[in-house]
Amino acid sequence: MRSRRVLLVGYEDQDNLGIRYLSSRLLQQGHHTRIVAFGDDPGPLLQLIQTEHPDVIGFSLIFQYMVPQFARMIRALRDAGVHAHFTIGGHYASFEPEELLRHIPELDSVVRFEGEDTLIEIVENLDHPSLWKQVPGIAWLDQGKTVLNPPRQGRTHIDDFPEPDRRDIDYRRQDLPTASVLASRGCPWKCSFCSIITFYEANGTTGRRRRNPINVVDEVEYLVRERGVKLILFQDDDFLAGGTEAKAWAKAVAGEIVHRKLEEEMRWKIACRSDEIRADLLAPLVAAGLCHVYMGVEGGDDASLAALNKHLKPAVHLHAGKILRELNVSFDFGFMLLEPWSTLQTARNNMEFLRLFTEDGWAVAGFCRTLPYVGTPIERRLRKEGRLNGSSLEAEYRFLDTRVDLLWDFCLMAFEGRNFGTHATWNVLRGLLFDTHLDMPGRRRDPDRDAAARALVQASNGVMLDALENAIELIESGEAQTLEHHELVNLARFARTEDQSIRRQLMAMERTGESAYELLFR
Repeated sequence: MRSRRVLLVGYEDQDNLGIRYLSSRLLQQGHHTRIVAFGDDPGPLLQLIQTEHPDVIGFSLIFQYMVPQFARMIRALRDAGVHAHFTIGGHYASFEPEELLRHIPELDSVVRFEGEDTLIEIVENLDHPSLWKQVPGIAWLDQGKTVLNPPRQGRTHIDDFPEPDRRDIDYRRQDLPTASVLASRGCPWKCSFCSIITFYEANGTTGRRRRNPINVVDEVEYLVRERGVKLILFQDDDFLAGGTEAKAWAKAVAGEIVHRKLEEEMRWKIACRSDEIRADLLAPLVAAGLCHVYMGVEGGDDASLAALNKHLKPAVHLHAGKILRELNVSFDFGFMLLEPWSTLQTARNNMEFLRLFTEDGWAVAGFCRTLPYVGTPIERRLRKEGRLNGSSLEAEYRFLDTRVDLLWDFCLMAFEGRNFGTHATWNVLRGLLFDTHLDMPGRRRDPDRDAAARALVQASNGVMLDALENAIELIESGEAQTLEHHELVNLARFARTEDQSIRRQLMAMERTGESAYELLFR
């Protein structure tokens, strides 16, 4: 076996831990790797390839809507004469390898599900196509037909993997040095809109695999004391999931942080469900430096929560928010105003919940609608009902009540710049709240700026929810039956005008230099 050169290309979002774990595993086996951020222009990547002469180029496809961009890039590289082995991985690649290979036939292989061991076998058998084509956990084309090899059993003990490769990151150059850490893999919940549990079940690893707390904090300590990191983003799907043992594990991580006095030098963020928020559990985590929680709220209506298979009641969300406020922890949350079986009444209930949940400006009210991602129970149910149009890559659905379609079209018209997109007001306000709330050595809170931020969030929340409520009433009464109805148009114009006013105030509040928003939510 000889050492190979591997180029790993992926979208960089808060450290792409997927390709960084792949890189560290390859390095462990004596191969040479380089990580490159994905971009639309193939020129810089082609220039690097012509210099590096990689044997393998691995593409990390995080978002399925980016398939056309990856297809253009890969086609351009092949047209330029690049003959390296092209492979690709990610959730969409794992669930829909046949369709992906139809879109990008220039690929040599598709790595399905966890790829650390699979990619090693591909790389080490490159000289023998008959061997790499037998590697478990891949798909490939044989004279135009997709071959699905048997699945690979994922590892039970993820502490066996070396820490992610971070050689190319200079954290100290960041305004707020921020690093991502993965303390576990998997999730025991079965939310119908999410493909996480399906992904890991297909990998042969159900539930949640947690790393040893000592190893987790070893990585944190290295990042803080050797690399200058001040903020740790735990990227676990649910940091508190898994019952009593998981809660004890979370407390053990916090206890080890305090034992090493790391909380005096850094802060950290987690994601979890609202029914896992308890004062007795969160208090020791806050004492260890926990400063922010992302909650998967998703809905504030009983029927919507049932359709999403959340097994929660709206009151649980409200109680979780109350606890976080009492602990002085900032939070934000995911929310779907509409799911495929929504009615105008469920939309109204969700709107009223958002008003109650965010009325004090502690969190930003924002929403989307449920998307039928591949590998999710919702996608399968919609296909069974005959309601999905197009391939899995472009699948679209309409609501059962055309009035709900009209409501969603209104939301797109009225809140385009407010709710949707990386630079949407909703996203900027999330970052502003985090930034003004953050209290740590070297970044003390300014109470006046904090109060101003919350007042601005309150105003933005109020404008959006008032417009949404009026739109629901116009549509429900039958007065507005098309998007061109003058009152809907005027309402949307009002919402957009007010949003622009709030954005001007946001610009006036911006500090010189890069804010925590730019680091966390770009």
